[in-house]
Amino acid sequence: MGDIIIEETNYRAFVIMMADIFMLIASIAVMIFGIAKEKRLCIFVGILATVLFFIGLIAAILKASVKKIFLTITVDGILDSSSKGGYGFIPYKDIEDFEIINYYGTETIAVILKNPEDFIAKLPLSKKMQARRNLSLKLPAVILHTDLVKDMIPQDILTLLTKRLRDYNRLYL
Repeated sequence: MGDIIIEETNYRAFVIMMADIFMLIASIAVMIFGIAKEKRLCIFVGILATVLFFIGLIAAILKASVKKIFLTITVDGILDSSSKGGYGFIPYKDIEDFEIINYYGTETIAVILKNPEDFIAKLPLSKKMQARRNLSLKLPAVILHTDLVKDMIPQDILTLLTKRLRDYNRLYL
């Protein structure tokens, strides 16, 4: 059993790349306008902006091509490295079950912990506050926000998680 890696879509990098394309087109238009009207300032500004936005476009393409890992399902637990408040490594020995909940209009996966207070005590301060806020709102302490997952729906992720948890419980408990 190897690790299962679930990727996150990188909408922000895509938006930045599209903005760079539009700004590059605009800077080329300024340069062409300067050439047509024989205005050296417009030509200079257009060339300078074109070079800068071309470099920015190359950087945005490189950033958009990098994989962002949302969740890694391992043999011993899950590694939540999502951009929306990842909790880090959560061992299966602390997990009782998983379920899909509706969190502010989006389907998310709730991690039901065996002993939430013990798990929260191990977290860094910012994650402690987030988990305690979730508990005060009558929600599970750990929520996996699945709205940015690439090519999967929450039910698919839930199936993978419950299968690995069942396998772990069968082998080690």
